[in-house]
Amino acid sequence: MIIVGHRGARNLWPENSLTGFRKLARLGDKGAGVEAVEFDVHPTRDNKLVVIHDPTLERTTLGTGRVVERSLAELQATKLRDSDDTIPSLDAVLDVLVPAKLELHIELKTGPDNVPYEGLEAAVMAVVERRAIQAQSILTCFAPEVLDRLRVRWPQIRLLASLNKAWADKFGGIDAALDRFAAIPNCLLAVEKTLLAEQYDKCFARIGGDRLGVWVPNEPADIAFWIDKPIRQMTTVRPDLALAARQKIGVH
Repeated sequence: MIIVGHRGARNLWPENSLTGFRKLARLGDKGAGVEAVEFDVHPTRDNKLVVIHDPTLERTTLGTGRVVERSLAELQATKLRDSDDTIPSLDAVLDVLVPAKLELHIELKTGPDNVPYEGLEAAVMAVVERRAIQAQSILTCFAPEVLDRLRVRWPQIRLLASLNKAWADKFGGIDAALDRFAAIPNCLLAVEKTLLAEQYDKCFARIGGDRLGVWVPNEPADIAFWIDKPIRQMTTVRPDLALAARQKIGVH
């Protein structure tokens, strides 16, 4: 099972921070470390890209307002909470993670109203292509229309859809949601742990274990429950615990 550090392992280090990404890249040794990292991308007012989860600044930084209403320079000067780090650009994050050869789960975020940002797919793919990291990257999103556009324009890039109960309800239930994402060729599916536990057999049968993942088991009992399931990946804010659990049962 692949272990994915969620937002750079935000329960260990400041969320989506360069400090966290550097430490995550060093977590584990001798080929037994974390294989992948998940992080989030928003556009700026001047059409640059930054790594931050929320569309607004208040929760994770000392700033206020919408990310998209600030320039790259303003955001790079905005400190993260409980950290000396500031909001990093996408390129700065990739400078850390690409040499570590981690699988890059790059989530394309939506605005405060959950509407996709116009042109974000092309902007992110321009960076991926410029840095020649197509094989290392998986582009992820909750919104299927974003994944559709990516698949049509960049048919070779790997994709991952995220799903939780709220989004499943938007589709009209789990069956409709699975049908929608299964229709996107070669798209992985990561399902929130509570929903996946309730619908595991259905998800496994419809998607297949090699394309299925779980997020976010973070407590030891949850991690122990999921670590030996025949699915592709676990996305967690405690990859240290997941690594220990995997080593204990000998699953790789």
